[in-house]
Parts: sequence; structure tokens; C-alpha cells
Amino acid sequence: MDYSSSSDSSDEELFDIFNVENGRNFRIRNDPFEEYSESEFRDRFRFTKDTVNYLAEIIRHDIEPTTLRNRSLSVAEQLLITLRLISNIDRG
Repeated sequence: MDYSSSSDSSDEELFDIFNVENGRNFRIRNDPFEEYSESEFRDRFRFTKDTVNYLAEIIRHDIEPTTLRNRSLSVAEQLLITLRLISNIDRG
């Protein structure tokens, strides 16, 4: 018996129901290193891409996620969020 087509669609429906009932809403995150040019990146985060990568390597052992579950933020993403927050506070 071939269950692939009906099974796939019912699986998708179950996942949709589970996600709604569970209240989880995972967003697809864009990669700022890919999304922004060097000048846009510097304007947004006040550091170059190379500097952010360097800083991420320095603090990696302190804030690196211990699990890949729940789509945890990478060290670079955590650092960029912090830098963005600080840059917005300074501008406000």
C-alpha cells in the first residue's frame, strides 16, 4: 500500500494542529551577515562583520547554547541582538 501522499498531508495537518495548540510560533530568522552589506551592517550594529565574529569567538564559551532544541540563538545572533539594543538605547 502507498501511504505517502495521504500520510504526508495528514502529518502536515497534525503538525499544524500541534503548533497551534502548543502555542509555539517559530520564526524563520534571516542571517544579518548575509542580509546586510558591510556598511549597512556597521550602521545597524556599530561594528564590522569581522569584529562581531571576533567578539563572538571570545565570548562563545560563556553563552553558547547547550542544545539545538527549540531553535536556540547562536552566539553571533545573541551578540547582535545585544549590540542592536545598546545602539538603540544610545540613540534614544
